[in-house]
Amino acid sequence: MKLSGILMPVSALPSPYLVGDFGPQAYRFADMAKKAGFDMWQMLPLNTLGYGNSPYQCLSSKALDPIYVSIDLLRKEGLVKKHYPKKITKSVDFEAAKIFKREVLEEAFSNFTPDDDYRSFAKTDWVRKYALFVAFKQKNDQRCWNQWPEEYKNYALKPDEKVYEENRREIEFQIFSQYILFKQFNQLKKYVNDIGLKVIGDIPFYVGIDSDDVYYNRDCFELDSDGHPVWIAGVPPDYFNDQGQRWGNPLYRWDVLKKRGFDLWFERLRFNANIFDILRIDHFRAFDTYWKISGDEPTAINGVWIENCGEEFFESLFKKYPDIDIVAEDLGDLRPEVHELRDKFNLTGMKVIQFGFFEPSKNNELCYIGTHDNDSMTSWFKTQTRRFQREVRTAMKKKYPDKKLFDAILQYALDMKSKFVILQVSDIILDDRRINFPGTIGSPNWEYKL
Repeated sequence: MKLSGILMPVSALPSPYLVGDFGPQAYRFADMAKKAGFDMWQMLPLNTLGYGNSPYQCLSSKALDPIYVSIDLLRKEGLVKKHYPKKITKSVDFEAAKIFKREVLEEAFSNFTPDDDYRSFAKTDWVRKYALFVAFKQKNDQRCWNQWPEEYKNYALKPDEKVYEENRREIEFQIFSQYILFKQFNQLKKYVNDIGLKVIGDIPFYVGIDSDDVYYNRDCFELDSDGHPVWIAGVPPDYFNDQGQRWGNPLYRWDVLKKRGFDLWFERLRFNANIFDILRIDHFRAFDTYWKISGDEPTAINGVWIENCGEEFFESLFKKYPDIDIVAEDLGDLRPEVHELRDKFNLTGMKVIQFGFFEPSKNNELCYIGTHDNDSMTSWFKTQTRRFQREVRTAMKKKYPDKKLFDAILQYALDMKSKFVILQVSDIILDDRRINFPGTIGSPNWEYKL
């Protein structure tokens, strides 16, 4: 059955507290999406933001970012009693949000009484490791782990009880924060599912160098003896950037991952499959071939394509977890083997109308007008040639004579033969702003907010 959805980052939800969160506005948005006839809500990664506030450069592939905690829900639970003045902004202020939500969580932590549910959560291996990692970052002025003093940098290899005790309070605070965040998210997810919506989660292909994933699994990444990336990820010059995109993420050591049975990847996918209904894996083509750049290269122009072990990977994955529902982001200038890999494992691919307006869609695709990496529909159309604009206007007028141009383009997308169709919230409300400019770092990327 064909399904439609709406792309809406949680951070972009309307909020009186600097950034969207898991509170009342998220429930209101879900109700509106359901009433409008949508079947799915696609979110961007919700993990703890790192470099450049990018959800694709996170401190952890599992932990949720504290900026998403809802003050309203904490107050309802009796954990927050202070009055916090409203902080209404036109865009997300990440730095202010981090400081503000920390203050709120500190109050909640001081009013919290542990119960059996919390104690069980606190024993979970991943959250204990994450809490330790973030506490150490706090202790070391938020620097990357490869710049820490030896007792912190190599704690994972040689635990020191004295170091742990010095950071105990922060570690416990971080565990508490994750407990509250997952409690609020799980309640929201249950509500969204109960009213008939599926939630699509977004999984970055790479993890950031400054992450607990790398800190605890250094042998799985292309690092030198000091923990600095020898080879890094990115893509060569493309549609978005004539210098290519130098992401800077450390490359995986796939030989080591294979020997470990791909456990690092499988655990990450299993964890997220328990949170979301459908997983969209970003940069899927890297399972076939990935761009390898020397760590000292200033751009992504100079690099080499390396063949990967995607077929072996997915055979092992679906043998272990046969029910994981995956959408493969298979965009860009690809060799045929990428689509062969996708089709062999019956994965859903992607189509972006902005990249080929008059090209038909396929049954095994998720169709967008544009993704979070594209310009908004209205801005994109304005930048096209007059000839192309005339062709689109003529085609839309013929196909949908009673609709205005942009309403017709929205309907055109919904009428595609794709398995799924996802519309960005900015396109639905005819907003000129965009979420991200690929190949660039910092403001205004990711700051989109209603």
